[in-house]
Amino acid sequence: YNEYTLREFLKDYKCIAIGECGLDYYRLNSKDEEIKKKQKEIFIAQLDLAVEFKKPVIIHSREANEDTYNILKEYSSKLNGGVLHCFNASELLLDLAQMGFYFGIGGIVTFKNAKKLVQILPKIPKDKLLIETDAPYLTPEPFRGQRNTPLLTQ
Repeated sequence: YNEYTLREFLKDYKCIAIGECGLDYYRLNSKDEEIKKKQKEIFIAQLDLAVEFKKPVIIHSREANEDTYNILKEYSSKLNGGVLHCFNASELLLDLAQMGFYFGIGGIVTFKNAKKLVQILPKIPKDKLLIETDAPYLTPEPFRGQRNTPLLTQ
């Protein structure tokens, strides 16, 4: 889509947020600075649209907590809040609760290697906590390996 099309979507009353946007460095290595730079430029452009259209943002941040935090902190006074989708257990990001952000917790919390998330979970203000399915991935235990749906929350 081009910027004009995005702006038309954002004007529609059915559009209630901008996302999923953010930074994902998971598959990058130290030589990929140019890719990180481009991701940041696009993320900032998305945040600029969120400010202009007064929309909250749905944030994806994977292996990019510090950059995500620094950018969101810079925008905090202008943004209309949002959700840290599939929160990945960074204490650094907990400050975003005071900036109007919610924390989405999904099936990851049931994974054996989610010890950090389990430790941080009680530190998230209860009124800022969301439960997510994140279908079709991140299926909770004991259903791992299956396609994730809201039905698998038992």
